[in-house]
Amino acid sequence: MASLAGLAKRAGWNVVDQALSALGNMLLMIVVAREVNNADVFGAFAVGFLVYGVAVAVGKAVVGQPLTILHSADSPSEFRSAVAKGQGVTIWIGLAFGIVCALVGVLLSGAVAHVLYAVAVCLPLLMVQDNQRMAFFAKGRSDHATLIDFVKVVAQFGLLYVLLWAGVNEVGLLTLSWGVAAILSSLVGMWLLGSGPQLFGAWAWVARQRQLTKYLLAEYSLGLGAAQLGSMLVPVLGTARDAGAIRGGQTLLGPLNVLWTAALAFAVPEISRRRRMAPHTRLKAMGLVSGAMTVTAICYVTVLLLIPDWLGVELFADSWDGAQAVLVPLGINSIASALGSGPGAMMLGMGLAKKTYRLNLVKAPILLGLLVPGTLLYGATGAAWAMAISEAVLLPFWTYTAVRGARGFYNHEIEHLNPDLPHGESEAVAEPNPADGPAADSADPSAGPLPDDDSPGDDPPPEPESPRR
Repeated sequence: MASLAGLAKRAGWNVVDQALSALGNMLLMIVVAREVNNADVFGAFAVGFLVYGVAVAVGKAVVGQPLTILHSADSPSEFRSAVAKGQGVTIWIGLAFGIVCALVGVLLSGAVAHVLYAVAVCLPLLMVQDNQRMAFFAKGRSDHATLIDFVKVVAQFGLLYVLLWAGVNEVGLLTLSWGVAAILSSLVGMWLLGSGPQLFGAWAWVARQRQLTKYLLAEYSLGLGAAQLGSMLVPVLGTARDAGAIRGGQTLLGPLNVLWTAALAFAVPEISRRRRMAPHTRLKAMGLVSGAMTVTAICYVTVLLLIPDWLGVELFADSWDGAQAVLVPLGINSIASALGSGPGAMMLGMGLAKKTYRLNLVKAPILLGLLVPGTLLYGATGAAWAMAISEAVLLPFWTYTAVRGARGFYNHEIEHLNPDLPHGESEAVAEPNPADGPAADSADPSAGPLPDDDSPGDDPPPEPESPRR
């Protein structure tokens, strides 16, 4: 019972952290937009935020996700060593992005240049702060991830208040205050983790995990490219109003994305630390994740569909009609994603990034192939149905691949992912013999619930990130 309470507590803190992070970013955008009161200047801030988003995603693929997938079962000393090297790599990546930002800023002028200079200075520790959250998920301390995000949000808006009280609304300085807040938060994170960045020798750590990292990075690049291309095609093939309708519908469904991210951040480390989990236990965990997310998605989409027109107009003004028209297909898309959340988390937790990458490689052309004629013929509604169909078509393949992985059919692909593990410690179940059928459901003590975070002398469990879309 205490172990189940510990799992529930970790899951709850995970949701709180993801919501706090998303809310902080949203409020930051609102405050900056209101204070600069200039669309071009706000656009400059959005450019800086876009650079930050891309850099953070790269950092997660190279450092954050490998921490949750490969190191959630490490001993405390091994985990601190991995975190130190991961923070070192993150700083090097941030420095590379920062140098590019500074060089581009030199070529430009005005607000964009000022924002890029501010991002260049703060980006390394902005990225470190985000990957510290991943480290806390891997360690099973999502409450500490919430704490450093809380520090960041409080410092962020405290510094903004001081600047605005002093009459300063220059967008470069506003951006700098955001970065400084992340730096303060990252220092708290280092203290809580008991580990600072190790700059030298860190890349060797990445090299040992390249069989995982290369697929995570490729999957991110593929997903980003398909998403950005799809977003650009809607207004080109349709109208700006179509693009607004899709954006409005996605905004309404935003809370489900927060829950999806939280579910991944929780489930991936919990699965990865149970390396000898029996097949039936893995399948049960996969079903629980998908079931919980699907029930939540169905309830939430139903509530959205019941929103009265007067409230929709209050929220979205003239855009409500378009957003309302795409709610059904976008809602189906969200429900299909929820059904696939369990398989996605299971495969990432087992380190099967090669499989998830290949599935997304198949999905990208299907999405674009449906999106083009759908938008040309039916505008926003056609684009939304293209998203829903592409998600639903791939769902059986996600499930089939995840079930095979849970039964041990891909152990040969994951045994070599973490060379730091002693011989024979690489994965969960034995390689199945085709003559014997699926792998046996041999139980293992590690398959049981993790100890509660409050258990004395125990190193608490972890959590994950980024997934199938």
